[in-house]
Amino acid sequence: MSKLACSCGNVISDVQCPNDVSGWLLSDKSGEAFFTAIHDTIDDYLQHAERGDIAGWRRKHFNDIYPLDISAGHMIHDVLTSRLFDLTLATMECERCGRIWVQRTPDMNHYHAYSPDDSEDVRIKLLGYNEASNEDSSRTKP
Repeated sequence: MSKLACSCGNVISDVQCPNDVSGWLLSDKSGEAFFTAIHDTIDDYLQHAERGDIAGWRRKHFNDIYPLDISAGHMIHDVLTSRLFDLTLATMECERCGRIWVQRTPDMNHYHAYSPDDSEDVRIKLLGYNEASNEDSSRTKP
């Protein structure tokens, strides 16, 4: 998508990449499937590498026109990016009214709007660069 007409009359554009108006929604079940895919993809690549069969791994995941001069990291990235997009719903946020538009299914260009319930005139921007701060993070560091 590149532009979406919001119910408020604003046009939401995600032409600039990266941007602060688009994102993805990943359910708990889809997240579990994606993290399993990360493990499985890397494990499968390493097993093929141990056997000296990277070409077999490439054939398993890509067609004949996929470039041959791509690094292992880029190939794994491409496989996982494809899996992520199969599992996530695209979202767009109206900068004027705060509606969040959520894709109905990952493979369709149909969106459903969700309006904020805030009674305040000032709205909080939800999409953008989001990262947990070190003091607030409950993640364990390796």
